[in-house]
Amino acid sequence: MRVSLELQPCCGNMTGIGIYTYELARRLKSVDGITFQGNVFNFLRRHQHASLKEAMPFELKESSVFPYGVYRRIWNVLPVDYESFFGTADIVHFFNYCAPPKIHGKMITTVYDMTYARYPETMSKANLQRLRKDLDSSIRRSSLVVTCSEFSKQEIMALCGAPEHAVAVVYPAVNTDGKTCGSRKLFERLGIRGNYLLYVGSIEPRKNLVRLLRAFDRLKKETGLDSQLVLCGGKGWNNQEFFETLERIESRGDVLLTGYLPADERNTLYAKAKVFVFPSIYEGFGIPVLEAMYWGTPVVCSNAASLPEVAGDAACYVDPFSEDSIAEGICRVMTDRAYSLELTEKGSQRYRMFSWDDSARKLAELYEKLASTSK
Repeated sequence: MRVSLELQPCCGNMTGIGIYTYELARRLKSVDGITFQGNVFNFLRRHQHASLKEAMPFELKESSVFPYGVYRRIWNVLPVDYESFFGTADIVHFFNYCAPPKIHGKMITTVYDMTYARYPETMSKANLQRLRKDLDSSIRRSSLVVTCSEFSKQEIMALCGAPEHAVAVVYPAVNTDGKTCGSRKLFERLGIRGNYLLYVGSIEPRKNLVRLLRAFDRLKKETGLDSQLVLCGGKGWNNQEFFETLERIESRGDVLLTGYLPADERNTLYAKAKVFVFPSIYEGFGIPVLEAMYWGTPVVCSNAASLPEVAGDAACYVDPFSEDSIAEGICRVMTDRAYSLELTEKGSQRYRMFSWDDSARKLAELYEKLASTSK
């Protein structure tokens, strides 16, 4: 049995989908009866992908004919099948929501959440159009849909009509072999002076950062909170309201935007933060919550979507639609040392419930089970 893995999300700066794909794929080793192959588009061989090739325990095939973005936009009209670029396989697994047409083997699609249906206003126009155009068809054509939480499984079943037996949960986890870097030079470069609250993720409407800014500003004014707010991640999309709010708040000088950072610098920010804050209104999983727990930082997160499933009893939950609730949660963890230590201890146990190795084994079992079915 040959399993072909579409690894395009692993190219470039990896965020949630890329991390999920990379961590699972690098643990899938070919054994008797099953051979893996990774596929990436690399137009005119412009990128080396040396680290990706080194990390994967199987062959990485590259196609230099098209840029991936171009192929994705025209695959419904292009007369060339996906397998023409990479060869045929018994199972082809696409890790980023949508799959091209005319897949000859059995197909698996990974769908992380249903943001496009629940909160379409929070998405970039291009991505929303892509999902509206291709996601339903991808799910219908898939022999199996993989998702990252029981919450998302229920959402896919409810909103797309997928039967329960056709949706499987493979959880994300934390990279426990990650490293940190020296904090002094990093903090000097970023402008971190002392205590800080940390958020990790892109700046986009779904992450609810406008309310976080207002809650932080309120805490600074009403309690004299001696802390900075560090937002670690790319600028994302639809962020005009965020930057307008940032300019209006009195504490804007204490809000630091780091942009995308490599893993060792990001890990250092986790490890040194006073509190990790994640007020997102909708998540399929929320890897940063577990990452903060792994690095020993107490978590304040929203009580919405999948986050209670991920964090269990190891987080201070807030109403993401209430600035008061967000401010109160942050204040409690910042000022109640016993509660903060309790969250840290519970978090140190909670992240251990999720394992990349276990998830990779489950994914391999799903491949084997699918290969044995006639459909």
